[in-house]
Amino acid sequence: MTETLTYSIIGYIIGSIPFGYIYAKFFTGVDLREFGSHSTGTTNVLRCGNKKLAAVTLVSDVLKGSLVTVASLIFCDYKAAIFASFFCVIGHVYPVWLKFKGGKGAATTAGTFLVFSPVVALVSAIIWGITAKFSKISSLASLIFCLSFTIITIFRFCVGDADLYLLVYSCLILFFLLFSHRNNINRLIHKEENTF
Repeated sequence: MTETLTYSIIGYIIGSIPFGYIYAKFFTGVDLREFGSHSTGTTNVLRCGNKKLAAVTLVSDVLKGSLVTVASLIFCDYKAAIFASFFCVIGHVYPVWLKFKGGKGAATTAGTFLVFSPVVALVSAIIWGITAKFSKISSLASLIFCLSFTIITIFRFCVGDADLYLLVYSCLILFFLLFSHRNNINRLIHKEENTF
């Protein structure tokens, strides 16, 4: 229990590192908290007009989730990794360094998914890419990515190919991302969501 709590705290702290905010502030002088959607995630960095910077932000946020998950699996156990990964995503959305105002959590979630179930994550990423290409809506693509991973995981669990921890984790993450995207969902419903 102590190890799980320790890795959860570490996961949250690492998840709180606001790469998008740091990159945008350093390279463009833009404070993402006062720009565009006010999010510190990849899409808002892209709105600064720098695709390379947005790509670096995406990779950094994905790696953040992956590294926390891998480290937890190596130095602790599977259960601790589940908790650490979840709190890493929470840290990205509610970073302690930026008064708990961060990104939406999709990229960091993808990083954890890639470690827990690489094949399913890659299939979900392909679905994300198709959705992003045709809809041009980042929030919709992100939610479809997480929904795809969760649906596939539920199916795998039903046929005995996935464990209960991963099932619960994917469901919790889906609900959390639905919450973090609540304003986006409202705009999607009213057909007012921004494209990228």
